[in-house]
Amino acid sequence: MGPSKWTQKTHDEKLQQFGKAFDVKEIVPGGEVAAEIGSKLVLNCSTTGCESPNFSWRTQLDSPLGGIVSHQGSRSVLTMDPVSFANEHDYLCTASCGGNNRQRTVSILIFSFPSDPIIEISGPLVLGKQASITCRILNVYPSADLVMYLKEGEDLMPVGDPVENHTTEYLATISLTTTFTPTETDIGGKITCMAKLSAEKMESKQRQTMQILNVNYGPQKTRITASPGTTLLEDGTLVLHCMTESNPPARILWKKQLANETLQSIGRNHTLTIPNVQFDDSGVYVCEVTNEVTNKTEKRTVTVSVQGAPRLPEFSILPSAIVNEGEKVMLQCSAESSPAAQIVIRRKLAHKDEILESKDGIVHIPSVTPDDAGSYECEAENKFGRRKVTGTLSVESFPSTTTTLTDQPESITEAEDFDSTSATYSTPQGKSGVLESKPSLAPKDRSPTLYRLSRNDTITYAVDVFGSVTNGTEEIEIIIVETEDPNYLATVIIGVSSVATVAGPVAALLVYISRKAKINGSYSLVKSLKPQV
Repeated sequence: MGPSKWTQKTHDEKLQQFGKAFDVKEIVPGGEVAAEIGSKLVLNCSTTGCESPNFSWRTQLDSPLGGIVSHQGSRSVLTMDPVSFANEHDYLCTASCGGNNRQRTVSILIFSFPSDPIIEISGPLVLGKQASITCRILNVYPSADLVMYLKEGEDLMPVGDPVENHTTEYLATISLTTTFTPTETDIGGKITCMAKLSAEKMESKQRQTMQILNVNYGPQKTRITASPGTTLLEDGTLVLHCMTESNPPARILWKKQLANETLQSIGRNHTLTIPNVQFDDSGVYVCEVTNEVTNKTEKRTVTVSVQGAPRLPEFSILPSAIVNEGEKVMLQCSAESSPAAQIVIRRKLAHKDEILESKDGIVHIPSVTPDDAGSYECEAENKFGRRKVTGTLSVESFPSTTTTLTDQPESITEAEDFDSTSATYSTPQGKSGVLESKPSLAPKDRSPTLYRLSRNDTITYAVDVFGSVTNGTEEIEIIIVETEDPNYLATVIIGVSSVATVAGPVAALLVYISRKAKINGSYSLVKSLKPQV
């Protein structure tokens, strides 16, 4: 039997004596609560007008609570940790005090929006090359209520339709993709992916991710500076600096162009320093910069000129500084210099030097004589100074033997005229031999001499030889003989040679042809004298 109305009235009067009637307050945090999957949710149910009420919790469909209940005086707490899809219900909190029951209801709405968007770029961004940018939201629920968009700076980017992939029965990953071709204005810019979840009866949840655009470019606008300049004096310090615009920073390689136009690596830093420069440091320097991401290489060159006074010239006498008379001789003068030196070749004489005509520092002497012997000077001069060097040419006397042909009429007879000339020869550093006759028929000089000859006449010539090594005399006999054949052509040879002990014999040939002669000259060489030492 339940309590009588009187009893009930008396109880109510008693409750009022404490100032408030028995009741259940609204469940905290509210009548509708949006709880995120994986989070912790605490529901507080408290009463007024009763110090120690009895509490109970249940779902509207009597499903498992999916949480832990605890009581503290006039308050009861239901803790869900972690929140799961099993907690998506209407929960009732019931409190009883003195036979009176009071209850409150709360609706739990479940959502999943656990992390900020993820921005993915298809490979490194390269200036001027198209790329795709994807914004991805993981484990979303309810996915139908998600709104996404991409912004470049403050401008919305055109995108395709969202793509949904379910990772579980309820959770989904949503992707949004756009194409993008970076320009120079995009360098250092930003991309923002924004996502908003606006489920029914819940406050909107918004997340965003911003990413600075790492646009790879270059190398570009590469340039070289030279200090103190591209033209400098010997023994100074040259500093070459290579600058470029590149992301990521370019790899730098210094090279120098060699004489054969190949390139030699000489440095790997932005700055190349060459102390105490010399002439051979002049040339073309190449700065080669490479971006390994853009796979692009750029080169710049600079031409350096190291200047100064000429170096000591090189003076050559070719084929040798000691030559024989009659040889070809070349005097060659060259000097390393920058700027190029003016080359002058002089012959040193007693009273006044003689400047020789030269071309490209070369003087040719087609047939050298003893008069050409002596000292020569090579001078190289530019605006920074001059240098000189001397050389000596020695000429050994080796005059060529005079070869003379007799000049005869078509035929000669006994007592007809016979023409003859003298011949000379010499030995090294010796005097020319003199051709003399040893009867009274001998010529008095070296001019052609006219003789009247008879059969069997003989002319003997004596040649005196004077040399530094030895001297001696040779005799040549010319004998007039007769031939039977009037048409006989005879060759007359006078052979002149020095004695066997004279060094470097030189032969003189006297060739005579007699045509249709009744009397022809034949010649034999008779060595009548031995050398006198």
